[in-house]
Amino acid sequence: MSIDRRHLPKITEEIKRTWQPKRRDFSAGGVAYRRIGERSNAEADRIEIALIATHHERRWQLPKGTREAGETSVETAIREVEEEAGVSTELKQFLHTVEYWYWDTYQKSEPCLVHKQVDFYLLHITGGQLSDASYEVDAVAWFTLEQGLKQLTFEAERHVLRLAIEQLDGAR
Repeated sequence: MSIDRRHLPKITEEIKRTWQPKRRDFSAGGVAYRRIGERSNAEADRIEIALIATHHERRWQLPKGTREAGETSVETAIREVEEEAGVSTELKQFLHTVEYWYWDTYQKSEPCLVHKQVDFYLLHITGGQLSDASYEVDAVAWFTLEQGLKQLTFEAERHVLRLAIEQLDGAR
């Protein structure tokens, strides 16, 4: 049985307070970056980030995923970036928490209202090769910081990337 999302109510403050069933989800992800170039060159290092595509490559986003039992938010971010993008990373710093609400209708007989919290981190790539081997990912690619701002689908993730750019610019 499939739920027609067009008939679901708009998520208002009243709906957030009263709707049942409702659940809270916690996820984490990161702005995974690498530096290309030499600091001794006259030109500054170029920084590239790894983005993933989902929904038949219609949605470009930062790699992220659900926190597993007993896992910290940082551990989740590092694991998810490796699973979804194929690269290993190390933590540089916390960036921002994004919160949003959505209707979960996937294989449900009734819609569930979800309050999701996603912690994002600045993660320096230490190894591995870009790979879209995860069943959840349609494509993965390198983007410059400027390209990433244009490519990301969601404004909240563009905001996270702008925070990362501020940190990376300060570290040059």
